[in-house]
Parts: sequence; structure tokens; C-alpha cells
Amino acid sequence: MSTNKESVTTVTSICTVILRELRTEKGFHQAQVADWIAKTPSTWTRIESGKAPMQFETFVRVCRGFQVWPSVVMQAAERYENYLSQHGWAIMTGELPNSEDDLLAFAQQYWGSPGCRNAQLSRWSQLPVLNGPQWSNEGRYLVSAPFEFATTPGFRELQLSAVEIQGRGF
Repeated sequence: MSTNKESVTTVTSICTVILRELRTEKGFHQAQVADWIAKTPSTWTRIESGKAPMQFETFVRVCRGFQVWPSVVMQAAERYENYLSQHGWAIMTGELPNSEDDLLAFAQQYWGSPGCRNAQLSRWSQLPVLNGPQWSNEGRYLVSAPFEFATTPGFRELQLSAVEIQGRGF
């Protein structure tokens, strides 16, 4: 992850983060997504984490599995690309080594944070990934958590230092 240089990511990584967030919002397991693309769960896990490339056909199949048009995901990706650009990020259209992709690194760090695990207990209170980013009446952007984690140091600190809440038994 960048500290002294411009943060960098790719359009594909933005789409990958959106699909990961969409999967958890809809409550699907990685194995279900793997079935849609006729791959093993470990293959989808590698794609979702950015360790394996996502082919266009895979992208379309996953979108269709979520019952979302690929164009809707791409429109959201364009909005997040604009949001990241406004926060000083460089967005590459070509391939970028996984080790140099700051968005994927931040997203993995967010997904492993206590704040993320707490948020998964109350998903209803979060902005759906396909609806963001939005400009709020309070004069700030509302964005999906991995993107806010990547661009807002205060939010990042809050997520990393959160005390994990134990799951509720309903």
C-alpha cells in the first residue's frame, strides 16, 4: 500500500472489489459464485482477492448470477474510478502486478479488520456498493466501505481499532 507515492489501481480491481462487496451484500458464499463460473471455490477466491485475473466471460457470468447487468457494475466502477481519481489515485487500464495494486491491498486489509466483521452483522445500515458513490446532503461522499477505507485515513484507523462484536444468536 502506498504511503509516500500516488496510490494506484486498475479498472479490473475496482470491478473485483465491487463484485466482492456485492457477493457479501447478497449473502452468497464463494462456492456458489464458483458454481456459476464452473470453477473451483479456490479459483474464485483467487480471482476475488486479485491473485488471478478475471476474464470478461467470468465477469459477465458472475454479474448474471447476482441478477445484475454487467453494465450496472461497470457504471458503478466508473463512479468509483472518478471518486478515487478525485482523491489522488491513478487508475490504470492495463494490468498491474498484485503487489503494486493499492486498492486490492486496502480492500484485503479492510475485509480482515474488526470493523468489517462488525459491519457484516448490520449490513442494512451501509450504502449498497452499486449505489455509490453518492454526494450527501451534508456535503460529503457516501461510498462503499472498502473504497472509504482506501481513501480516508480516519475511517481506516476506526475499522482497524474497532472492538469486535460477537455475533448475535437469533
